[in-house]
Amino acid sequence: MPMKRVYPDYYPDFRCVAGDCGHNCCIGWEIDINSAALRRYDGMRGKMGDRLRASIARDENGARFILDASERCPLLNKDGLCDLIIEAGEKALCQICRDHPRFRLRLRDREEMGLGLCCQEACRLILSQREPVRLILEDDGRSKAEMGRSDLRMLARRDHLIALAQDRSLSIPERMARILEAEHAALPPVAMEQWVRVLLDLERLDDGWTDILEAGLRSGPVQADAVIQEQLLVYFLYRHCLKEWRCQDYALGAVPFCVLSTQLIAWLCREPAELSEIARMYSAEIEYSDENLAALLDTLDQYNRGEDT
Repeated sequence: MPMKRVYPDYYPDFRCVAGDCGHNCCIGWEIDINSAALRRYDGMRGKMGDRLRASIARDENGARFILDASERCPLLNKDGLCDLIIEAGEKALCQICRDHPRFRLRLRDREEMGLGLCCQEACRLILSQREPVRLILEDDGRSKAEMGRSDLRMLARRDHLIALAQDRSLSIPERMARILEAEHAALPPVAMEQWVRVLLDLERLDDGWTDILEAGLRSGPVQADAVIQEQLLVYFLYRHCLKEWRCQDYALGAVPFCVLSTQLIAWLCREPAELSEIARMYSAEIEYSDENLAALLDTLDQYNRGEDT
């Protein structure tokens, strides 16, 4: 169905750096295979078809690639490149591999798209923006769907928060305060050190993340660049607000989560050069872990409902 498309203005500039990436997304991640791709793989002939079918685990929950002892995708070669792409092109990839690090949110008359911070190159691109990010709306004029009133209100609400985040006449703390005030929301009155201890209690995937968190408890932070903090704040607002508001599970925790995430990444930074890697790891450890993301959202949601946490 023809759809309008919305994306940040930097979105078309993204290019996977493949073998030059220091954090290959084909290592350490479970790679689910969607049903359409699975049918293609089952019907693929030749050595690649045989190799694909031997590399897939299937159960009642679906299909996924069998990672090796080093948690590498079985199709990832020694040069850090995908043999399936080399053999059959990017169109042969399963959905998650074709999309990553892109994320999508389908609304009635449009699809919103963005890039996830967990990707090294996407993170570099997002944090290198020096001008306020604009959201681009592409409309081919063929979509007949109309946005419902509820979604229109939420879009206007989020646009207002993003405008507050980009008000460069104010300091970053002032912008965050106004964003929370606009939502009649708040963060629990605890120090950043306590939030770091909360993160240490969550599941951790990378020992490097543990090192960063523990370092945050030992030494004082370096104030991160205000423009970079703005880009982080806008990224989190764009990615999480509509999704959480629409599903209602953690609707009151969404905006505090966006503010807190920006504060934590900035606070954990000890050297300006570290910021991009800290943002990438925060995203991988929190945003891309359903359990960890839910834990933070739930804590903030409960606090803003006036419940004990």
